[in-house]
Amino acid sequence: MTHYVIIGGGIAGTSAAEQLRKLDPQSEITVLSNEEHPLYSRVLLPHYISGKTPRERVFLKSNEWYSEKNIHLAFQTVETIDTTKKQVATSAGATYSYDKLLIAGGGITRRLPFDTDKRIYHFQTIEDADHIKDLMEHNESGALKAGLIGGGFIAMEFAEMFARKNWETHLFLRGETFFTRNFDQAASDILEEHLKDHGITTHRNMTIASYDGEMAKTNENGAFTIDVLAAGIGINSKFTWASDAGIEVGTGVKTNEYLETNVPDVFAAGDCTEYQDTIIGRQVHIGNWMNAQMQGRHVAKVMTGDRTPFELVSSYATHVLGIDIVSVGDAEIEAADEVIAREYEDGRTLLMIRGNHVVGASMINHNADRAPATKLIKEGVGIDTIKRQLSDPTVELKTLV
Repeated sequence: MTHYVIIGGGIAGTSAAEQLRKLDPQSEITVLSNEEHPLYSRVLLPHYISGKTPRERVFLKSNEWYSEKNIHLAFQTVETIDTTKKQVATSAGATYSYDKLLIAGGGITRRLPFDTDKRIYHFQTIEDADHIKDLMEHNESGALKAGLIGGGFIAMEFAEMFARKNWETHLFLRGETFFTRNFDQAASDILEEHLKDHGITTHRNMTIASYDGEMAKTNENGAFTIDVLAAGIGINSKFTWASDAGIEVGTGVKTNEYLETNVPDVFAAGDCTEYQDTIIGRQVHIGNWMNAQMQGRHVAKVMTGDRTPFELVSSYATHVLGIDIVSVGDAEIEAADEVIAREYEDGRTLLMIRGNHVVGASMINHNADRAPATKLIKEGVGIDTIKRQLSDPTVELKTLV
């Protein structure tokens, strides 16, 4: 009988556990979660905060589901891994032996150096959502001045919530652009202007040095009177308990195209994984719900003997105050040989080119390019004959696939 231990009770870990139970009905499966809840949807958290979705509907699994599937769910935090003895030790003093181990721990929310006050808000867990919901419900429209740190997807969730309340909001960017890896200055300017139209003032090249609950001081000698400060500065997947065990860790836990780590019988999936993407031909670290779910299902097949590479053109989208922001494939500008811009009257698409192929794309306010861009990436279409047309916004992208 094979014993699988899964570190992480989120969508990647739970999807893997569910698939393992189907593929290996007689196995033992243990899921270790550092959250005291069964699986819930992070995608639904904004709807819970806004009141559109009741809290109980956010949960995708119940404790009874794990029992019915004979999956042991333990709310414990990993302390160490011994890959020689094949054991995982937790902070509760428990030790779990495994035949095959899956690391699907997502990541730990990055905190500010001065982050000790409950008036600083994050948005990763359901407890974070409870905290934000309480804030929103107990403060009337226009009642507060808000500060917001970050220029990515989580920051945009906060921007949406604060703008809906008509709160005076100051957004602080560490650099020049939003979505630094995926946007050029022109795309960022479109978003900045859009946020300005909704009462959000952007401060470029500015970082917060301290916050006492009333005053935020910057490293550039500025000061802002702020009632509440929110931070959307990402997660950290550099798990020391993994690297200490000899498992290779870069920006996340490193794997090959089969989601296998450098250590035998140890695998990784989900937001914590830096994997070899065979479609775009390089090591990438992509954190989003769809990617995590699909990797969880796929790694279960690999762990039970179906050793096939994971292949998916990952995409992520958000809708911010009426404007769409989309990332597809390897949308990192610095990893591209060339970036082709499609300029629209009120939007912009960037196509990331490497060699003779489109490997990624980012879009603002032009969701129509999402499907054809995905197809270009997935099918590895050579662009020699269509390169000039790719930069012509009068030629619909879908006609070039």
